[in-house]
Amino acid sequence: MSATVENISNTKKRLTIEIPVEIIEKEFRASLDNVRQRARIPGFRPGKAPESMIEKKFGNDIKADIIDRLVPEYYSKALKDAELVPVTLPKFESNLDIKKHEPLAFSLTVEVRPDVSGLNYAGLKVGAVNPVVEDKEIEDTVQGLQQERAVFEVVDREIRDDDLIVIDYVKLDPSGQKEISSAKDQVMNLGNNMAPKGLLDGLLGKKKGDTVEIPLPSFEGNEVKEDNKGDILRITIKEVKQKNLPAVDDDFAKDFGHDTLEALKEKVREGILKAKKEKTAKEQKNTLLDTLVSSYEFDVPESLLEKELENLVVHEKYSSKKTQELIKDADSPSASETEDAAAVAERLRPKAVSNVKASILLEMIAEKEGITVTEEEMKTRIALLARHFQTTPEAVINLFVTKDGSLDNFRNTIRDEKVLDLVLSKAEFTEGEQT
Repeated sequence: MSATVENISNTKKRLTIEIPVEIIEKEFRASLDNVRQRARIPGFRPGKAPESMIEKKFGNDIKADIIDRLVPEYYSKALKDAELVPVTLPKFESNLDIKKHEPLAFSLTVEVRPDVSGLNYAGLKVGAVNPVVEDKEIEDTVQGLQQERAVFEVVDREIRDDDLIVIDYVKLDPSGQKEISSAKDQVMNLGNNMAPKGLLDGLLGKKKGDTVEIPLPSFEGNEVKEDNKGDILRITIKEVKQKNLPAVDDDFAKDFGHDTLEALKEKVREGILKAKKEKTAKEQKNTLLDTLVSSYEFDVPESLLEKELENLVVHEKYSSKKTQELIKDADSPSASETEDAAAVAERLRPKAVSNVKASILLEMIAEKEGITVTEEEMKTRIALLARHFQTTPEAVINLFVTKDGSLDNFRNTIRDEKVLDLVLSKAEFTEGEQT
């Protein structure tokens, strides 16, 4: 085999490969004999049909089979000899065709991973942080558990700001004459800070059986109009329930599997400390990755950049739309929709370049350190996600396969996490702070 490499750019190469004629003819002869032994030709016993007849009938299929087998093999050899790592499938520049007594020569272009020399990831500096847990954090968490165990009982009094109420409502147009929508037996928890202030103010002090009409704000774009002539919400209060909190004592702790309140608080402290340490480690690894990316200058493959840029643009549009829905509704154009698409892409391009560089560097470190992801690690992570989302492992797998076409990206995510764990273990920690 002969192969030459032409540098189109630092990340794009043209390979010209020639498979020797003797290899082609040997493969053709072997395939022809194999087909001849198996072919059923009328008037001839198996293996006895004339070779010319076999070649005429099956020659094109044999050639296609040889191309399918030899081209990937010799392409892989050429890449290995040239020490190139492809990041996309190759593009052939001409049709592949086998001709008698001629070598099989072909050219193709392929994007490759850039060469990064002198890669060093040991001793990178990062701030050391020693997380501590304050008593208030423990008390706040226990109070949160207390709120979870709250029970509501029906009371006959005016509404307070932490009550739970049952209502019927009718939504009317600004004139108060036309009904837009309605619902019965709706539950509102006024203590979860989700009710708009205007709505809450209109309900406080009311009692069971009262009906109140509350004007809703009208919008112009994202701004509330000063005339405040929006739709009207007519609410009928059907029931008022008071929140009763359990006592925080040893019996309370037993509901969470601990014998004493102090044991529960110690478990809470351990949980908060673990979460803080995980958060600190994540921030440190992000810092180390930023340091790595900024330490090496190299071109990134255009196809990887464009794919990452497309993902960022889609994500921003989705995030902007969800934010807009929280503010008002989906009918208003989001920031990313009003901004020119080319401008969005240009604004996100530096981030896309950084992300691709990070991916390349982590992949190279993984190869150097022999870091891989086992099937058992994959199964464990999939099971964790399934429990988190309260679904089946099969549903998690289908989600990734539907989104990415395979589990490769999921596997690479786990690999990158392992690489960053290694980089963090090799880091030099500078004097930090408590948090």
